[in-house]
Formats: sequence, C-alpha cells, structure tokens
Amino acid sequence: MDAPYDLLVKNISTLLTCVPGGDDPLGIIKNAAIASIDGKIAWAGREADLPEEAVKSAVEVIDARRAVAFPGLIDSHTHLVFGGSRQDEWARKLAGVPYMQIAAEGGGINATVKATRAASQDELFERSIHWLDEMLSWGVTCVEGKTGYGLNTETELKIMEVMERLDKQHVVEVIPTFMGAHDFPPEYRENHEAYVRLILDEMLPAIGEQGYARFCDVFCEEGAFTPDQASRILIAAQDYGMVPRLHADQFQDSGAAELAAEIGAIAADHLENMDEKNIALLKEKEVVAGLLPICSLYLNYKYPPARKMLDAGLRVAIATDFNPGSAMCSNLPFAAQLACMQMKMRFDEAILGITRSASESLLMENKIGTLAEGLRMDIALMDIPAPEYFLYHIGRKHTWKVVKRGKIVWENPAEPVFLG
Repeated sequence: MDAPYDLLVKNISTLLTCVPGGDDPLGIIKNAAIASIDGKIAWAGREADLPEEAVKSAVEVIDARRAVAFPGLIDSHTHLVFGGSRQDEWARKLAGVPYMQIAAEGGGINATVKATRAASQDELFERSIHWLDEMLSWGVTCVEGKTGYGLNTETELKIMEVMERLDKQHVVEVIPTFMGAHDFPPEYRENHEAYVRLILDEMLPAIGEQGYARFCDVFCEEGAFTPDQASRILIAAQDYGMVPRLHADQFQDSGAAELAAEIGAIAADHLENMDEKNIALLKEKEVVAGLLPICSLYLNYKYPPARKMLDAGLRVAIATDFNPGSAMCSNLPFAAQLACMQMKMRFDEAILGITRSASESLLMENKIGTLAEGLRMDIALMDIPAPEYFLYHIGRKHTWKVVKRGKIVWENPAEPVFLG
C-alpha cells in the first residue's frame, strides 16, 4: 500500500454507484462500504469484502448508520451570480400584469442586469456563497454557473472573476460558462448586430485571455439570438478553448437544436419544443439534453418531452436553472422530483440526470458523477430508509452528511429520522 486510506465510509445500507454497465442502471451495492486515498475512490463494494488494510489504515471512519449513499449531486445549469431580487415583479405577474409591461417599465432581465452592474465583486461573491451553501445542503458538490447578467465586458469579467473566487474558496466546485449572449442590453436594444460584434471583438478576447471559462452558451430563440448569430459566437468561442452549449428551443422550434448538433455542442438545454426529428439529431451527435423542470413550473409553461428523449436513447441531465427571473430555486432534488412527476421519468433516470448524465454534460465524467475507482470521493449520505424515498418525500432535506474529495464538508445539525 503506497498511502493510507484517508476516509472509510462503512455500514451503508445502499450505495448507488451510478457506474454504467450491467442490468442495473444505478449500479446498486447493498450493505456497502467505500474508501478513498488522496481524495479519490480506492475501493467500493460489499462491506463483507472490505480490504483489511482499509480498516487498519483509515485516518477517518464514518459509520453511515445504514444511510443511503449517492454520488455528490451535480447541478449542470445555473445562473449563479446575480445582483438584486425580483420578488416585486413576481408578485405583479401573479396579479396579472403582463411581462412585456413589466419589462417596458425597467423590469425583467434588465432589472437584474442593472443590479448586477451596480454590485461590487465582493457583494456578488457574498451573495453567491450563500447560494452555494444552500446547494451543498441538498447534497450538491458541483455546479455549473453562467455569466450573462452583465451584458458588457466589464461586468461579464466581474461575474467570471466571482465564479473563480467561489471555486477556490467554497467546497462546491464551480464550472464556469461565459454567456454574454444571454440577451441584448438596453443600450443595444435597437442594434443587435453591434452587440454581437461587441461579444466577438471585445468580450470573447477578454474572457478568453482570462482563461477560466470552460464553456460558451448562447440563448438562441426568437427575439434573442438567431441561429446565425449564435453560430458565429460559438465558433469564435472555440478558438479560445470554450466548448459550445446552447439555451435551445424553449419557446418554439428556433433552429437551436439543429445548431447544437451541427456545431458539436456538448449540451442543449431547455428543449421544451422538441420533436422527434430534433431528438434524433441530438442523439446522433451525442448532445446531452439538459432539462429544467423548475423553469416550466415557475413560468406555468409546458415541460420538455423527456419520455420521448429517453426512449430514443438520448442522454438527459436535470438541473435547477437557478436564476432570479424564471427559476428562483436552488433545490436540485426538487428538480428531479418534478422530472418524475411531470415529465414521466423513472426514478433511476432522474437520479442519473443529477449525477452521471450531469457530469457528462460538463465533460466531467472522468472525475465526478459516479462512484467508480479513481474518481473523486464525492458522496451525499441521505437519511432515508430506501433510495426511492429520496424523490418520494417532497420538501424534506434528506441530506445527513456530504463528503467532497474524501473530506466531510457538511453535516445536518438535525437529528436523523431513519438512521440506526
């Protein structure tokens, strides 16, 4: 043995490895244990087969008390960093005020852009730390975060720098996406092409020189960016090492799904208006479908056709779309619950949507998303009597302990209900 085991978790009632292969899509191991060396999984299996050296050398041992163990959950689509709040606007919409009237009066995304531009980097950092704390408490150990509430070079860089700080200082891993093409800012409302040129000539070089953004996303939709504009931006972003992804076909078939397939995007998200032809295109090009059921709930809008996608063999990730306008919710398990109840997804499909498929949509499948030997020891231990209870009981925080890279990073102060 080259190094001692840094963590041993034993007495697990059910370990969901989510490792592909075999008849069980969740890779379930009963009466299990799992151990790490240097923050990476070194052994996982039935506790009866636990290597003796793991027992003898483990620096720290967790008695899971018959908890159910999941891979650390992954929220693969969020708008994590933003200023201000839009609760007044939300209340007005409930009272019947049309969105276009609210937007004309300075509300909508323009309100968030104004507040984000006005906020200091430290203010945005402190707010975002709070959101990450919330996500961690649900069992989330990795999130994707987008820019897109700056819509000018200075603020887009500020948001990216906040995400870099968050990734370094918070235990939740933050995967950054540049999304200057989220909307057209007020100063370019009448000259869309000039704003596209600003992205191409100024924002992308500035973000690219920083070298932190892993992805570039574009909102391709009628009234937002056209397929041609989105294509130009995403092709240019690839020159700076950013992998393409798209907000696609949320309100109509805008040609975004076809573009995602054509351009080699790793993921196309939203997809509320998908047909069989576009589903087949995404499947052929191995594009991950990122579905955002909380947004559908929030907007009282139709849900994506998840059942058709899954039956066609498409990989499906589930995310919160956490943002102040259309999905003010950091609860990833709730997104998975909605996927089951409103989108006809099975329990195993929803779990893979917030673990393995989510990691694939972020090109992180060789690091996180499954509990396989050599991957990071990221685990969420749940205070539940059986795996299915995780999505069965709505609203309860099931998380008991969270482990990130072989270290306990969060513990629920409440007394567990189901653990022995």
